Amino acid sequence: MVTLFQFPSSWSPMPNPSPFCTKVEVFLRMAGIEYQVAPWSPMKAPLGKAPVIELAGELIADSGCILRRLVEHFELDLDDHLTAQQHAVGHLVRRTLEEHSYWGLLYIRWIEDGGWRTYRSVIGESVPAMARPLMLPYLRRGVKQSAHAHGLSRHGREEVVRRVVADVDAITELMGDQPFLLGDTPTTYDATAWSFLAHFAVDEMPHPLVDAVRGNATALAYVARGRERWGGPRA
Repeated sequence: MVTLFQFPSSWSPMPNPSPFCTKVEVFLRMAGIEYQVAPWSPMKAPLGKAPVIELAGELIADSGCILRRLVEHFELDLDDHLTAQQHAVGHLVRRTLEEHSYWGLLYIRWIEDGGWRTYRSVIGESVPAMARPLMLPYLRRGVKQSAHAHGLSRHGREEVVRRVVADVDAITELMGDQPFLLGDTPTTYDATAWSFLAHFAVDEMPHPLVDAVRGNATALAYVARGRERWGGPRA
């Protein structure tokens, strides 16, 4: 049994409000691996972040490392049919979403005041109630500093939207009319692609970036297809 340590959440649109936690949980469902969920804590976070899994007594952090270790441990063959070129495409899509588009999601939820008002209570579920008045502003300042260092949040809303929408448009152009990112069957790359596109598509904060993703017919169909298979909240 795999134990998945992730942020506690009562947020219903997705398994978890973190796209990285969602990525791992969706992969576990995709691969048919039995798992249980436990609250994340700094004591069980080798890198200080979520998600973390416990597998055969070993704690594994970082969503990419987690998926790689699961593939090795369970001898999964989800990607065995892919060509070297398809692996290259999947790698670039994953990097684009995790290292660039993700900061657009943070911009909506953490940087802009309206998004922060909407998501503050969801984010706060991972912080003890007595500490929230002090910890939440502190955490938000830290995210703002990280986003500024990354560079995307130095731009105004219009430019942030333009850049992230370009990511989504490029990815869906690569997909074309395929049901999944790289063809007729889902692969490990879909765990990332679906989780990030779905987070944009179901976001509760009215925002032109969310509207743009919802206006992309390919992205919306992909999100609906994945949600039906493995993307809904836990039963």
